[in-house]
Amino acid sequence: MADELVDYVDADDRPVARGPRGRAVDQGLYYRVAATVCGDRYGRVLVYRRPQWAPLFPGHHDVLVGGSVRAGESYLQAAVRELEEEIGVTATPREIFRSRQTSPAGPCWLTVHLAGFDSSLRVDRREIAWCAFLPPERVLDGTLHPFVPAGRAVLERLTPLLRDQARVARRA
Repeated sequence: MADELVDYVDADDRPVARGPRGRAVDQGLYYRVAATVCGDRYGRVLVYRRPQWAPLFPGHHDVLVGGSVRAGESYLQAAVRELEEEIGVTATPREIFRSRQTSPAGPCWLTVHLAGFDSSLRVDRREIAWCAFLPPERVLDGTLHPFVPAGRAVLERLTPLLRDQARVARRA
């Protein structure tokens, strides 16, 4: 995937160049990442473990399903594509927030989406070694270790929203 082209963006998330994934940092620029937290109607979130051979955070748990935004692709298009590629789900997530982050691959703009669904998963075992829907509190209690730092921070931020959505879904 090193030959995959992505847009390089400035500190304000404006595209300024295009090049191979993983090389934006060489030019002092950012790359874009679209990630989705997946929930179900019971307020649980999808948590997964990355395979031991993953180039970043091998063997770590995470709640962010996603990856790099390809050149010319929107954050939403990337989020939809990544859900289909990694867990085999067709969904239209909604953007929750966008922020600058640091990552092992260099600085990036991370856009976090939220998607709810009750369909079965078709997990890509090259990307995901194990997964389950669990209550956010269980995911955050420290028993799933190690955990991708950005995923943990996002889940801490989104847990109140997930609880509210679950209450609404149960009433419907």
